[in-house]
Amino acid sequence: MMLKRLPYTLLFILITMWVMMGQLRPFLLETAQLTPFLTTQVFAQEMMAQHTGGWLLYVASFLQSCLACPWLGASLLVLLLLGIAHATRWVLHLPDSCFGLCFVVPFLLLVRYTRMGYEIYVNKEVAVAFALPLFVLLILVALGLISVVVRAFMKRKQTSRCMTKGFRLTLFILSSIVFVGSAYWFWTQTYRDSNFLASLQMKQACEKDDWERVLQIARENDKEPTRLQVCLTRLALYETGEMGNLLFAYPDGAAAYNTPEQNQWLRLMGAQLLYEHYGKTGFAYRWAMEDMVEYGERPMYLRTLYRVALLNGEKALSEKYRQALNHTLFFKEDAVDMERQSAAVKPLLNYTDQLDGDNGLIEFYLLQSFALTEGGSRQMVELSLMCSLITKHLDGFWQRFMALLPGWNGHIPTHYQEAALMVAQLQGGMDIDQLPIDPPVRQRFERLVEASARMGDSSNNAYALHSEFGNTYWYYYFFVEGLKTT
Repeated sequence: MMLKRLPYTLLFILITMWVMMGQLRPFLLETAQLTPFLTTQVFAQEMMAQHTGGWLLYVASFLQSCLACPWLGASLLVLLLLGIAHATRWVLHLPDSCFGLCFVVPFLLLVRYTRMGYEIYVNKEVAVAFALPLFVLLILVALGLISVVVRAFMKRKQTSRCMTKGFRLTLFILSSIVFVGSAYWFWTQTYRDSNFLASLQMKQACEKDDWERVLQIARENDKEPTRLQVCLTRLALYETGEMGNLLFAYPDGAAAYNTPEQNQWLRLMGAQLLYEHYGKTGFAYRWAMEDMVEYGERPMYLRTLYRVALLNGEKALSEKYRQALNHTLFFKEDAVDMERQSAAVKPLLNYTDQLDGDNGLIEFYLLQSFALTEGGSRQMVELSLMCSLITKHLDGFWQRFMALLPGWNGHIPTHYQEAALMVAQLQGGMDIDQLPIDPPVRQRFERLVEASARMGDSSNNAYALHSEFGNTYWYYYFFVEGLKTT
């Protein structure tokens, strides 16, 4: 009877939707960006020609692309898995007291997707979340129909099974235990690494130019960040004009990516975004094209190709990619947003963008490239100054500092004040008494010099000085070491 099956159904919906619409929401959004699906006849024909059961994969890709609207995509996936559970009961003629057993396969199929984590970027399986569940459901329905036909042909009636109340209760208890165990296994096996999910949220906020959201996520993260998180934080600070005031106040770190495969995750996840926003359009285009050849026409790559073509003034090429995006379900580009973003990137385009090779080391290339850049727009000079501070290569500090000084209108950003005091102390040769250094910054530097002289060259200095100076460039320069840029 339906009432006995309803609690299992409702619990399954509650558990799976809570996980997917809660912690995994950014993962669903990213999955949609990495799912090739176009509403063109050519795409459909290629899918049919290249894959056995191409029509099923086409439908699965359509369903998976709906994860761009998480509630819709998650609902479709849960409905598909519920269909498998009910079809299993129908095919095996299980009593309602055993209905909990029918959810073992749905949980297994869902975990196959939710445990992927970083692997979603390198997985080449078509529509990994939907294809196999759709295939399993079709097989179950086919078996059920065959069973009905065979019974009708043999004119056999299904006989009712007489079970004692105690036996039914035993089956119900065992079925409930299996259901709860499967749900718990689903929860424990689902990949919920906080750095991974935070990285996805930051990346997706960057794609929407929601820079304050990026910084909020960076502040709220209570774990050592990965280099990708650090790079996205720096990008947000650049876009908000707060690099000089806040960069060294944000967490820095080089946490390992929590996955057995130590791939070039920063490149796979962030290269196109970082290169595009920093005006390295050739590299952005290069990686988008290479990844598209490797993994297919994912909307994430098509969007980069379209934006780079627009920035480069390649109208015919940009129109080609715009048309492709228009044939996706959820990734059409907004002309107003593109115009705003182009205006922000163009000041960084006044140099020769040569593909001199980054070897997949995105952060290292960006830091070295800007640190060695001379001249250009004010934005480029400031990026050059900041990258010199980050890399601790300070030979050209005063040249860049003095070029930017008039534009600060008497108020130098805090970190540049800190750097000026420190460089003058370390290198000499510069009278900084006439610079508009804030008295609190001067006094704070004097306290650092006094504390360092008092404590001597001790390995405990970093810990002892962190509470007062941990958000300064001085602390970064002297005590943050060994970070591996990638």
